[in-house]
Amino acid sequence: MTTGGDSEELLLWLVRHAKAVPDPPAGGTDHERLLAPRGRRDAAALGLRLRAGDLGLGDAALPGLVLASSAARTTETAEKVAAALGVPLDRRRSLYYGSPADVLSELRTLDESLRSVMVVGHNPATHELALALLAGDDRAGRAALASLPTCALAVFRTGVTRWRDLAYGAATLVGFARPPYGE
Repeated sequence: MTTGGDSEELLLWLVRHAKAVPDPPAGGTDHERLLAPRGRRDAAALGLRLRAGDLGLGDAALPGLVLASSAARTTETAEKVAAALGVPLDRRRSLYYGSPADVLSELRTLDESLRSVMVVGHNPATHELALALLAGDDRAGRAALASLPTCALAVFRTGVTRWRDLAYGAATLVGFARPPYGE
């Protein structure tokens, strides 16, 4: 894995949060639902596999920042991946069941020095955004993204060099992985 230079296209890593328990803790809300044991294993394994560079993603620059919804299950997923990669985590309430447009708006606010960023979010927004980002002729990308299971990862070359220019229909899927990741 490499780090990106300023003239290179930005990379976007989209992850659907790992498997969560079906119910919130007693007296809690959906926002407080935690990861299930399988979800904790998958998220930790994803982080370790990314750090090791053995997910078959070639020279894709690892994320320098992980953005995540403020919900407990996305935070837990993101914490495990960010810790393995040694990068900061930025939790944003607007990503909690936000629309694809909300996620895109948050990405457009990022500092231009960040060349590769991961977003850990929820479905349906994460899957819808993944599909919306694909260039119209990326049939292989659409086939790979037919579904987005929990803790799945999709990596995009965005077609832009500035986050504020990120748009639907301009990206190419350069990597896709789904659990089980092993440990």
